[in-house]
Amino acid sequence: MKILQLTVHFSPNVGGVETHLDDLVNGLIQKKNDVFVLTYRPLMQDVDWKICERKNGLEVLRIPWIKGLFYKYVQHPVLEFIYLTPALFVITPFIVLSKKIQVIHSHGLIAGFVGTFWGKILKTRVITTTHSIYNFSKKGFYRNFAKWIFNNSDVVLTLSKQSKNEIENLGISEDKIKVFTYWVDLDIFKKILTAKRDLSWSDKFVVLFVGRLVAEKGIKELLGTAQIWNKNITLAIIGNGPVEEDIRKIKRNNLIYLGKVENNKLPLYYSAADLLIVPSVSEEGFGRVILESLSCGTPVIGSRRGAIPEAMNETVGKLIKVTPQNIKESVEYFYKNPIKLRALSKNARAFAEKRYSSNNLTAILLNYSPS
Repeated sequence: MKILQLTVHFSPNVGGVETHLDDLVNGLIQKKNDVFVLTYRPLMQDVDWKICERKNGLEVLRIPWIKGLFYKYVQHPVLEFIYLTPALFVITPFIVLSKKIQVIHSHGLIAGFVGTFWGKILKTRVITTTHSIYNFSKKGFYRNFAKWIFNNSDVVLTLSKQSKNEIENLGISEDKIKVFTYWVDLDIFKKILTAKRDLSWSDKFVVLFVGRLVAEKGIKELLGTAQIWNKNITLAIIGNGPVEEDIRKIKRNNLIYLGKVENNKLPLYYSAADLLIVPSVSEEGFGRVILESLSCGTPVIGSRRGAIPEAMNETVGKLIKVTPQNIKESVEYFYKNPIKLRALSKNARAFAEKRYSSNNLTAILLNYSPS
């Protein structure tokens, strides 16, 4: 098939959705599909990028656009729409017609609007995927905007049961909404036995955070807690974002800030860490880093928010209500109970192999063709 992936963010921008899209595109190409990606240049990170990229089975067009505004507008849906819609809207029909696209697969509400609008006009099948919990209000433009997108999509793919329920509550037919699950490359994300030695962490108990450095991820709560937990516990942080400058100013022996790390190098850090922490204070869409960490045999302390409780359970970590005291107690419990931590670590890899293999691609592929 000829498939258009329509998205605001794509690699080399770094994030969970971007990594998923890399996996999805690679999986589709392996299944002998032709894939075209229409996206913007990286909007959140300073990385090298190309406007056009071509390789076997894949073409990518990255639209040059104003960067540095995403985090300013993300909390303001109208401004975000004005910022991110125009170029995708104008270019999409030319791509669909010139490339003879058979399926438009849109990711998020901005791309979803563009995809469903042109899909209806050009009579092209449209799949819309949500990667977030939106917390729609009971009435208003934003709710009606989302409802229009979902109603005019042929299929809506959601990452969790919670997301599915949220969309059903808009009045969308249950038959239209399908749940899928992220997956990881289990040949890449696996335990590296020499990782602690390789990173010189052999004498450290390390709690790792991987993600965008934004308030919604609970990074401020985590930084505050690291000041009061046992001084022998080290917090390592991977990521970038608005809170980055605040982190760089902190001078503490038990804090390691690593900045951006390429996705294929993350297994080294997951393997060297004793715990991954996902302290989100907003409704997390799923938490891809959980899958990656468990695949490397590293247990997870996760927030009881959003779909995190669907991504893991307490056979492979601990779920908490995020407060400084709860973070402190949970981290120090595992620091003091290495036998319990090792037991969870042994469970983690098997848990990932059972739930997060590339077989999950099938749940998406089944929806590309009309039943």
